[in-house]
Amino acid sequence: MALSYSADEEISFMSIAETSARTLTMKLKKRKSGIPTGNAGEYFVMGELLRRGYDAQLADRNTAGYDLLVGRHGDPALIKVQVKTVRSQPWYVRQSQFAGDMLSQLTIYVLLGKEDAQQPVRYFIVRNAAVAGQMSTPKNWDTAAFMSLKTIAPFEGRWDVLDNQDDSKSTSQAFRVLSEGAR
Repeated sequence: MALSYSADEEISFMSIAETSARTLTMKLKKRKSGIPTGNAGEYFVMGELLRRGYDAQLADRNTAGYDLLVGRHGDPALIKVQVKTVRSQPWYVRQSQFAGDMLSQLTIYVLLGKEDAQQPVRYFIVRNAAVAGQMSTPKNWDTAAFMSLKTIAPFEGRWDVLDNQDDSKSTSQAFRVLSEGAR
């Protein structure tokens, strides 16, 4: 059985097909790359550290475990700092960053906000030990998890954590005190 239709019906059919193809293409678009956001966060953190009197330098690209080297003039050693940046929370993290030797790692979580830059950049300076076990892990996630703003909120603007490099306990205590005060 052959179908016949007029020229007007053919145009209408083509419009529907084109619209469906456009909709399908929009649904299949890949998520925007996080590389520019990550780079922006690292530069924002480095600038803030320099402004606060620290020496800071970016690690080579793809250096495992840290993004910045930070210290004060005359310090014998530099601190390795991991930077995690998002435009809107939560932050995606690896569970392995919150176990063993990585517990002493310092992570600066950066919340950039929307690209229109109407809100200031927010910084949360945390030692991994202080938030270990507080990330959310969805079912079937074996290696990844996410860190919520609520979890790290007590550490907003806590640049003093950098000067207390060997004192993970004070960071945990500060978290408890700030969390209790927020209730």
